[in-house]
Amino acid sequence: MKLPWIMAVASAIAAAFDSCYDDDTKKTFRHSEVEYVRGHPGYEGAIYKVCEDGTFHCKVSNQILDQPSLPSVDCDEALAEYDILRAQEGDERRLGLMVNPKHAPLWPGGVVCYHLSETINPGILPYMDATADEYRTKTPVRLITVEQCQQLGIKSVCGNCKHFALVEDTKPGCFAYVGYEGKAGQTVNLHPDCYADKKAGHVEHEFGHSLGLFHEHAHPKRRIIIIAEALTVARNNYVKKTDSEVTEYDTGSIMHYGGSGGVCLPKDTSVRYCDLDENAAKGCVEPTLADCDDEATKTLGQRDGLSAMDIKSIVKLYKGASDEVLAIDKLFYCGAKGASDEHGAASDDDDDDDDDDDDDDDDDDDDDDDDDDDDDDDDDDDDDDDDDDDDDDDDDDDDDDDDDDDDDDDDDDDDDDDDDDDDDAV
Repeated sequence: MKLPWIMAVASAIAAAFDSCYDDDTKKTFRHSEVEYVRGHPGYEGAIYKVCEDGTFHCKVSNQILDQPSLPSVDCDEALAEYDILRAQEGDERRLGLMVNPKHAPLWPGGVVCYHLSETINPGILPYMDATADEYRTKTPVRLITVEQCQQLGIKSVCGNCKHFALVEDTKPGCFAYVGYEGKAGQTVNLHPDCYADKKAGHVEHEFGHSLGLFHEHAHPKRRIIIIAEALTVARNNYVKKTDSEVTEYDTGSIMHYGGSGGVCLPKDTSVRYCDLDENAAKGCVEPTLADCDDEATKTLGQRDGLSAMDIKSIVKLYKGASDEVLAIDKLFYCGAKGASDEHGAASDDDDDDDDDDDDDDDDDDDDDDDDDDDDDDDDDDDDDDDDDDDDDDDDDDDDDDDDDDDDDDDDDDDDDDDDDDDDDAV
C-alpha cells in the first residue's frame, strides 16, 4: 500500500517538469511524451523525439531492447541524414522501415546460434542451458552453440555458422537485438545481475528478443498504463507496436515488464489514460502512480518460464519444426522429440485461431484505434528493436531505448535510477 505522501510527492515531481512546444506542428508535449518522426517503432534506424523537462531530445533506434538509455542526437542532423538516405532509396532496414513490418527478421530454420564471450562470468552457464532447454522442450526453435553448429555441418544453419549472437556481460543490464541480424556478434548482454535471482527468466526474455519477439506490453491492445516518471529503461521499450503480428494480449508473458518497470494495471479500467504519445489535450487522463492497482499489477513481469501465449507466438512466427531442427534433435538429443512435432502439426490451426483473434482485436477497441492512429502517424515515417528495438512500441520499436536516455542524458533521470530496477523491468 502506497503512503499518501509518497503519491503526493510523485505527483508534485511530475507537475514540476516543463512541457515542450513544437513550433513546426504547433503542438505542446508533456514531459516524457514521445513522438516517432521517422520509421516504425522497434526497428533499427527509426527516429523519435521525447520531451524532457522542456527540451526535445532525439533518439535513433538500434533495434536493441531493454537498454537503460539511448544517446541523444541532433534532431535536425538525424532527420536530414534519414531523408537523404530515403531519397537515395537506401536500405529499408537501415531506415527503420520494413518491407514486411509484421515481425522482425527470423533465424533461418528456427535455429539461433550463440557464442559466449571469453570473458563472460561462468555463472551464466546453467542459465544458458536452462534457456536452451526451455525453448527446445516447448517450441519448434533451437538454441545451439557455434561449436554445435559446426559439428552439425548444415550450411543453411546460421549462415554456415558465421552468424551468431555474442553473449557478453561487459555492460550493466540485460538487453538484446530483436530478430536475426545476419552477422557475427549480434548483441545479447547478460550482466550477472540478470540471473542474480537464481532463475533463467531474464535470459529467456532476452533470447525471446533474439528470436524476434517484441515486448508484450507494446501490444496494440495492451491494458496497462505507462507512468512516465517511473520508467526505468529507454522509452522505445514502451511504445505500442501497431504494425506487429500478434496473438492475444497476455499479462502473463515472459516478454512483459513488471510493475517496477514503469507499467501497471489501472484501478479504474473505464478511464482512458494517455499513452506515451498523448497528453490531456487529446481528451485522455495523464496517469500517475496513484492510478495503479498495486495488487493486480503483481501479475505482470513473471520470469518463471514461457507462458502458453509466448509459445503460441513463437509457433506463429516459426511454424513447425524445420529439417534443421530435426537434425539437431537427432544429433544432440538422440532423436528425442522436443516440442517440434506437435507444434508442426498445430501451427496451421494456430494461424487460423490467431487470424480470428486479430479480427476480434480489431473489433474490440475503438479508443485504442484512435490512439494508434496518432501513434502510427507520428511513429512511422519510418522502426525498438523498439521499442524493442518497442519498435518501442516500442520500440523497436525496439529501441526509447529509445529513451535510452540516458545514462548519459539528463533525460533519463528516471531511467538511470537503479540498476536493480532495470533488471526487474526486463
